[in-house]
Amino acid sequence: MALVQLKEVTKEYEKVPILQGVNINIEEGDVYGIIGESGSGKTTLLNMITGFLQPTDGSVLYQMDVTGPARDLSVDLHKVKKQIGFTPQHNSFYPQLTVKENLFHFGKLYKVPANTLVTNVKNLLTFTRLFEHRNKLADHLSEGMRRRLDIACSLIHKPRILVLDEPTADLDTNLQREILSLLQQANKQGVTIVIASHHLDSVEEICNKVAIVNKGNVFCHGLIDDIKKPFLKENVTITLKPGGNKDQVLQLIRRLPVEKIVDKGATLVVYPKDIQQTVSGLLQLIKEQNLYLNDMDVRKPSLKEIFEMITKK
Repeated sequence: MALVQLKEVTKEYEKVPILQGVNINIEEGDVYGIIGESGSGKTTLLNMITGFLQPTDGSVLYQMDVTGPARDLSVDLHKVKKQIGFTPQHNSFYPQLTVKENLFHFGKLYKVPANTLVTNVKNLLTFTRLFEHRNKLADHLSEGMRRRLDIACSLIHKPRILVLDEPTADLDTNLQREILSLLQQANKQGVTIVIASHHLDSVEEICNKVAIVNKGNVFCHGLIDDIKKPFLKENVTITLKPGGNKDQVLQLIRRLPVEKIVDKGATLVVYPKDIQQTVSGLLQLIKEQNLYLNDMDVRKPSLKEIFEMITKK
């Protein structure tokens, strides 16, 4: 069932289009990634999903229950927003309140009943591994703990959908994995997740669907596997030895039936017309010429590489 539907959504500022004719469905239970470069329109799209911005044209619809009609966010904003949790890129908690005080504060803003709020706070402190830090000022938390507190504040009213803007920005690799794991756990507990991010490796790891936004248009959207299908031609990545014979290797590769060679400095990415012919030909030439490589790997393109192909057309 589509929890959120965007139908022909357009947003303009002073008659300048920022988003044009967006149509996407976010199903209940999805982990949905919205990806795009800075200025692509992805943050505007996120703000339309949360109701912070209203579309110039088109509609954002929420399916609040199984039997009832979908509700237009612009008409039923206050009713629908009770079902939405939002975690912005920058901290939204109060630094001079403790962790527990922040959770109670946001719970009261959402008018969560007192008895329910006590239970929700306890459960979220445990879920986000902040229970031992519940009486610590938010300002004294580490960066990873701050991000977890922001997510906890966004979940305090038990929303059906959690929307996050760049949840792993400015975090090291370990903290990124920690936040992604937390979001996966929330999703397993029934929360639909929507993430806007430029960390495409993270998106590919956690999301089942994506929308690729470029210059105000959604170029493609849907299941990641479906989006990748037209680009699934295998490539060969060759890692050269430091100070090695790159020019000689390039000359050999050009003798083979290849479509394109991408020079990335220490590595060469070869897009062959025929993968088996190219690999066997390379191995034969390397043996004949007595060349040495660090590595040669045959693989399919990542979401990041596909994103670059789409947005640079």
